[in-house]
Amino acid sequence: MCSIFGSFREDIFVDLAKLNQFKGNFSYSITQGNRTAKDFGKFNKDALNSMPLDHQYLIGHVQAPTGGMVEDRDRIHPTTQGTSLLWHNGLLTSGGIKYLQGELDTLEEFDTKLLHEALLNDIDLSNIEGLFSCVFKKDHEFFIFRTKHGKLYIDEDLNLSSERFPRSKCINYDTVYRLDFRSDDIEVVSKFKTKKFNYIIEGETNEWITRATFY
Repeated sequence: MCSIFGSFREDIFVDLAKLNQFKGNFSYSITQGNRTAKDFGKFNKDALNSMPLDHQYLIGHVQAPTGGMVEDRDRIHPTTQGTSLLWHNGLLTSGGIKYLQGELDTLEEFDTKLLHEALLNDIDLSNIEGLFSCVFKKDHEFFIFRTKHGKLYIDEDLNLSSERFPRSKCINYDTVYRLDFRSDDIEVVSKFKTKKFNYIIEGETNEWITRATFY
């Protein structure tokens, strides 16, 4: 599996990286603005030295591939399509992959890339079998969402993590949120319904609706 984490602050970002590290030592990435540093192996905070660190939001990803330990840099998250980016924690079922291959008329097998293409083509998430917790950047907007058996936590400062951290709350499943980093706000933009999956893991119940919940 994998983990996603993010923050405006470098110190919090590093702490969240440590919290999530156990979820993946195969590869990692750090993204800020339009620049991404990625490599194989355990998360290395020294990679932050290549970032401008100009108070833009930092997003990190650590990976333990479910599709085999293939050293392919194109499979290190985020996937890139034009100016859009996708960070994904989870996996699609074989049925989910076949469905998207048919919808997108492609032989692509990398589930994250297929999910990315699905988002760009406005394919309903309700029709996709699998587990996914995601951060999706489209143009200058960021969106976050998770299926019923995924996890993604956020706090009032928009610090983000696949693992629970102090004063964080899990976003509601089957809900797509838009993050507005200019106003430190978050809003619901759409809903979907988790489709059938062929495995069960412990998920999180819905506990958080709006930013006002923090106060």
